Amino acid sequence: MTITINGKECFFEEGEYILNIARRNNIFIPAICYLSGCSPTLACRMCMVEADGKKVYSCNTKAKDRMVVESDLKNLWDERNEIMQAYCINHPLQCGVCDKSGECELQNFTHKARVNEQKYWIKDTHKPHKKWGFINYDPALCIVCERCITVCKDKIGESALKTVPRGGDMPDSSFKESMGKDAYAIWSKFQKSLIGPANGDKLDCSFCGECTSVCPTGALIGSSFQYTSNIWELKRIPASNPHSSDCELMYYDVKQTSINEQKAKIYRVSNDFSFATLNKAARYGFDTQSEGKKDKKAFDYLISLIEKKEIKNIKFNSFITNEEALILQNLKKKFDLCLINDEAKAFKEFLNDFVQSSGSMYNATTEDIVKGDFLVVVGTLLRYDAPTLSYKINNALVMNKSSGLYFHPLEDKGVKKYSKNFITHTHKAGDEEQILYFLLQKFSQDENIKKALEEFFIQESKEIEETINEEVVEKIIEKDEE
Repeated sequence: MTITINGKECFFEEGEYILNIARRNNIFIPAICYLSGCSPTLACRMCMVEADGKKVYSCNTKAKDRMVVESDLKNLWDERNEIMQAYCINHPLQCGVCDKSGECELQNFTHKARVNEQKYWIKDTHKPHKKWGFINYDPALCIVCERCITVCKDKIGESALKTVPRGGDMPDSSFKESMGKDAYAIWSKFQKSLIGPANGDKLDCSFCGECTSVCPTGALIGSSFQYTSNIWELKRIPASNPHSSDCELMYYDVKQTSINEQKAKIYRVSNDFSFATLNKAARYGFDTQSEGKKDKKAFDYLISLIEKKEIKNIKFNSFITNEEALILQNLKKKFDLCLINDEAKAFKEFLNDFVQSSGSMYNATTEDIVKGDFLVVVGTLLRYDAPTLSYKINNALVMNKSSGLYFHPLEDKGVKKYSKNFITHTHKAGDEEQILYFLLQKFSQDENIKKALEEFFIQESKEIEETINEEVVEKIIEKDEE
């Protein structure tokens, strides 16, 4: 099916939202609250468009075949201007020292909507700062876009944040006459709520830090980064997650250590949240490695042996980072070295045997997982062995309404919170092979496979002692005698 957005024809599948189609086709529609791959919240209403002449919100309006959409009309930008004015009411003017200044979406959209005056006012409320461990919260900077709540629920699967009462005054009803309907609704909602932990005053989560990444202002920030550097001073170095095999893309944000020490220092790890999700190790584990001292003489001697072809092999294990793997690969290419890894060889042999038995090897991407209808996880302690994969599985369960099975010897209450349709089963260690046989027997459509599996299952009769409890109720009916 096709839809025309701002004069550009775009293809889409049934059930897609207008905003997602626009983003996929590089068409700009402003939106502060909506995150791709998450539920729409209608918290900001900036994504308003005219679809076939009717004003709708593109984040939660599904496209129809041959629909015509306009998002860049003057009347729409006039309403967006008033929404941005509402967001700027009592917002602290501390851009010079704010940690988000320079990449702040409130700044960007205020300029984009050409806000150059403030026509509305209300008494401010005292909002003390919160320290939640790895994350600090400044409620004065919060615009209650609910991105943090959404990403924690729909992607991470922890639902650790919620809206809490602000205790602020409500806007004077007289402003209704001079203010747009959407802007007044945003302002009223904004005055009611702030962000807080879902359970009490303590933030109970894995501290992946994704909420700080998606926050459009400086309200949620990593405690180790707060007040350490301005954004525009940092240089971004692209990298991939060195702590797990998902290789999610990220940045090392660096600058010199101090005025006296010009050596580069990592100040934080950041990510493009629309394309990659990071776990706690990737985001906060950049300063855990101690710097070793290099023996230059020994190092130069080692290099000379490689150059002279006296060293032909390098043996290593699998406990290396992606960067170290790249270094080894480059050494192999340049000096024609042989790389030896016994664990990789054993895994390769396993895959060869597997393909010989199964006839093929199916490789799924994380995108396939997000779109999957039925998911089975066996042998992986999901949130700890592969945390980023656990985010994708939760996203499929929440957004795609998928279902599935999870098997592991250790119980994980976090996984149990993902979805009622994701059944978790705790089993004895070593039962993984039997579980795989069980899955083949239950779900294989090949009768030959089912017949071949019969020898792995013991069929026996079992006597069951049945106890019947009967409840006897005595009822007395009195009759009047005449």
